[in-house]
Amino acid sequence: MKITELLEAEHEFLRSLMETFSQWITEGVTPDKLRERAAMLEIAIDDHATRGEKLLFEPLASCSPVARELIGMMEMVHVEVRDLFEQVADTARDPKEDLWTILMLTDEHFTKEETGVFPMAERLLGPDVLQV
Repeated sequence: MKITELLEAEHEFLRSLMETFSQWITEGVTPDKLRERAAMLEIAIDDHATRGEKLLFEPLASCSPVARELIGMMEMVHVEVRDLFEQVADTARDPKEDLWTILMLTDEHFTKEETGVFPMAERLLGPDVLQV
């Protein structure tokens, strides 16, 4: 299996989880329960992000200046989402707004990977790098 295929399959799973999370926010799940559930979402998203950074972003960034710039923008979103999860964990704050932002940023990020990063990786990286 290619890393691009693996990451895209993870996107499907994570989008399903994010849709459930969206329902919880809309249904009025308490902030404490949202924080508990957000910890699980954070682990899933961070695991996915770390895998993508290591197995796809690192080799792709060295292929060209354009690839490096695109990867830099993708990594900025990873940092922003990680920072937002830290804010969600703060019990002095209502986590809903930060959670909505995480869901929006993450979904947009997945779309950019699927339409920009993955096709670029397929063009620039050899089969030996893409295989996991």
